[in-house]
Amino acid sequence: MSEQSSDLNQLIPERSSLGFLIADIKRLTGKLFADYLNDYPLTLAQARTLLGVARYQGIRQVDLANFLDIQPITLARMIDQLAEIGYVERRADPKDRRAFQLFLLPAAEPTIEFFANKSREFQQQALTGLSEAQITALFAGLNQVRENLDRMLSTTASITESL
Repeated sequence: MSEQSSDLNQLIPERSSLGFLIADIKRLTGKLFADYLNDYPLTLAQARTLLGVARYQGIRQVDLANFLDIQPITLARMIDQLAEIGYVERRADPKDRRAFQLFLLPAAEPTIEFFANKSREFQQQALTGLSEAQITALFAGLNQVRENLDRMLSTTASITESL
Protein backbone atom coordinates (compact mmCIF):
# COMPACT_ATOMS: atom_id res chain seq x y z
CA MET A 1 0.00 0.00 0.00
CA SER A 2 1.42 3.37 -0.99
CA GLU A 3 1.88 6.20 1.49
CA GLN A 4 -0.75 8.27 -0.32
CA SER A 5 -3.48 5.60 -0.06
CA SER A 6 -2.77 5.06 3.64
CA ASP A 7 -3.16 8.86 4.12
CA LEU A 8 -6.59 8.66 2.48
CA ASN A 9 -7.62 6.13 5.13
CA GLN A 10 -6.97 8.84 7.74
CA LEU A 11 -9.70 11.11 6.36
CA ILE A 12 -12.61 11.76 8.68
CA PRO A 13 -15.62 9.69 7.55
CA GLU A 14 -18.23 11.71 5.62
CA ARG A 15 -20.89 11.31 8.32
CA SER A 16 -18.47 12.72 10.94
CA SER A 17 -16.82 15.44 8.85
CA LEU A 18 -18.10 18.92 9.74
CA GLY A 19 -16.92 20.40 6.44
CA PHE A 20 -18.47 17.63 4.36
CA LEU A 21 -21.79 17.75 6.23
CA ILE A 22 -22.08 21.53 5.97
CA ALA A 23 -21.20 21.50 2.27
CA ASP A 24 -23.63 18.66 1.56
CA ILE A 25 -26.45 20.31 3.52
CA LYS A 26 -25.80 23.56 1.61
CA ARG A 27 -25.89 21.65 -1.71
CA LEU A 28 -29.14 19.86 -0.85
CA THR A 29 -30.73 23.04 0.51
CA GLY A 30 -29.84 24.89 -2.70
CA LYS A 31 -31.40 22.17 -4.85
CA LEU A 32 -34.60 22.14 -2.80
CA PHE A 33 -34.87 25.92 -2.78
CA ALA A 34 -34.28 25.99 -6.55
CA ASP A 35 -37.23 23.56 -6.87
CA TYR A 36 -39.38 26.00 -4.89
CA LEU A 37 -38.52 28.63 -7.47
CA ASN A 38 -39.69 26.57 -10.46
CA ASP A 39 -42.94 28.51 -10.58
CA TYR A 40 -41.34 31.80 -9.61
CA PRO A 41 -39.67 34.26 -12.01
CA LEU A 42 -36.37 34.40 -10.07
CA THR A 43 -33.17 32.40 -10.24
CA LEU A 44 -31.66 30.96 -7.07
CA ALA A 45 -28.92 33.62 -7.20
CA GLN A 46 -31.48 36.41 -7.56
CA ALA A 47 -33.49 34.99 -4.66
CA ARG A 48 -30.40 34.85 -2.42
CA THR A 49 -29.61 38.44 -3.33
CA LEU A 50 -33.17 39.58 -2.66
CA LEU A 51 -33.17 37.83 0.72
CA GLY A 52 -29.85 39.47 1.56
CA VAL A 53 -31.30 42.91 0.81
CA ALA A 54 -34.43 42.09 2.82
CA ARG A 55 -32.42 40.90 5.81
CA TYR A 56 -29.93 43.78 5.77
CA GLN A 57 -31.91 46.81 4.60
CA GLY A 58 -29.56 49.68 3.78
CA ILE A 59 -26.51 47.43 3.39
CA ARG A 60 -23.84 48.76 1.06
CA GLN A 61 -23.62 46.90 -2.21
CA VAL A 62 -19.98 45.90 -1.65
CA ASP A 63 -20.79 44.55 1.83
CA LEU A 64 -23.65 42.44 0.48
CA ALA A 65 -21.34 41.00 -2.19
CA ASN A 66 -18.90 40.06 0.56
CA PHE A 67 -21.67 38.54 2.68
CA LEU A 68 -23.00 36.50 -0.26
CA ASP A 69 -19.44 35.52 -1.20
CA ILE A 70 -19.79 36.73 -4.78
CA GLN A 71 -17.88 39.26 -6.85
CA PRO A 72 -19.17 42.85 -6.66
CA ILE A 73 -19.71 42.96 -10.44
CA THR A 74 -21.85 39.81 -10.24
CA LEU A 75 -23.92 41.37 -7.48
CA ALA A 76 -24.25 44.61 -9.47
CA ARG A 77 -25.81 42.65 -12.37
CA MET A 78 -28.14 40.87 -9.97
CA ILE A 79 -29.20 44.16 -8.37
CA ASP A 80 -29.79 45.60 -11.87
CA GLN A 81 -32.15 42.69 -12.61
CA LEU A 82 -33.98 43.02 -9.28
CA ALA A 83 -34.28 46.79 -9.74
CA GLU A 84 -35.71 46.25 -13.22
CA ILE A 85 -38.39 43.96 -11.71
CA GLY A 86 -39.10 46.68 -9.14
CA TYR A 87 -37.94 44.70 -6.10
CA VAL A 88 -34.95 46.74 -4.93
CA GLU A 89 -33.49 50.18 -5.27
CA ARG A 90 -30.06 51.68 -4.87
CA ARG A 91 -29.65 54.86 -2.89
CA ALA A 92 -26.51 56.91 -2.59
CA ASP A 93 -24.73 56.24 0.70
CA PRO A 94 -24.82 59.53 2.64
CA LYS A 95 -21.41 58.70 4.16
CA ASP A 96 -19.71 57.80 0.87
CA ARG A 97 -21.05 59.23 -2.38
CA ARG A 98 -19.23 56.54 -4.39
CA ALA A 99 -21.15 53.75 -2.63
CA PHE A 100 -24.75 52.61 -2.83
CA GLN A 101 -27.05 51.26 -0.17
CA LEU A 102 -29.69 48.70 -1.08
CA PHE A 103 -33.34 48.78 -0.05
CA LEU A 104 -36.33 46.55 -0.62
CA LEU A 105 -39.30 48.05 -2.45
CA PRO A 106 -42.95 47.28 -1.57
CA ALA A 107 -43.38 45.18 -4.74
CA ALA A 108 -40.98 42.61 -3.27
CA GLU A 109 -43.06 42.00 -0.13
CA PRO A 110 -45.23 39.16 -1.58
CA THR A 111 -42.07 37.42 -2.82
CA ILE A 112 -40.38 37.77 0.56
CA GLU A 113 -43.53 36.40 2.22
CA PHE A 114 -43.46 33.43 -0.20
CA PHE A 115 -39.81 32.76 0.69
CA ALA A 116 -40.53 33.07 4.43
CA ASN A 117 -43.36 30.54 4.18
CA LYS A 118 -41.28 28.13 2.10
CA SER A 119 -38.39 28.57 4.54
CA ARG A 120 -40.59 27.68 7.52
CA GLU A 121 -41.96 24.66 5.63
CA PHE A 122 -38.47 23.56 4.61
CA GLN A 123 -37.07 23.93 8.12
CA GLN A 124 -39.97 22.01 9.65
CA GLN A 125 -39.47 19.15 7.19
CA ALA A 126 -35.68 19.18 7.50
CA LEU A 127 -35.88 18.94 11.30
CA THR A 128 -38.46 16.14 11.31
CA GLY A 129 -37.53 13.44 13.80
CA LEU A 130 -35.62 15.76 16.12
CA SER A 131 -36.98 16.61 19.56
CA GLU A 132 -37.27 20.23 20.69
CA ALA A 133 -34.20 19.68 22.88
CA GLN A 134 -32.24 18.32 19.91
CA ILE A 135 -33.30 21.25 17.73
CA THR A 136 -32.26 23.73 20.42
CA ALA A 137 -28.93 21.92 20.84
CA LEU A 138 -28.40 21.79 17.07
CA PHE A 139 -28.86 25.55 16.64
CA ALA A 140 -26.79 26.35 19.74
CA GLY A 141 -24.01 24.10 18.47
CA LEU A 142 -24.07 25.45 14.92
CA ASN A 143 -24.06 29.04 16.17
CA GLN A 144 -21.05 28.22 18.35
CA VAL A 145 -19.28 26.64 15.37
CA ARG A 146 -19.98 29.78 13.32
CA GLU A 147 -18.57 31.99 16.09
CA ASN A 148 -15.48 29.77 16.30
CA LEU A 149 -14.98 29.92 12.52
CA ASP A 150 -15.43 33.73 12.53
CA ARG A 151 -12.83 33.98 15.28
CA MET A 152 -10.46 31.68 13.37
CA LEU A 153 -10.93 33.76 10.23
CA SER A 154 -10.31 37.01 12.14
CA THR A 155 -7.17 35.57 13.67
CA THR A 156 -5.92 34.38 10.27
CA ALA A 157 -6.67 37.79 8.74
CA SER A 158 -4.83 39.57 11.57
CA ILE A 159 -1.79 37.35 11.14
CA THR A 160 -1.80 37.85 7.36
CA GLU A 161 -2.09 41.65 7.72
CA SER A 162 0.81 41.78 10.18
CA LEU A 163 3.16 39.96 7.78
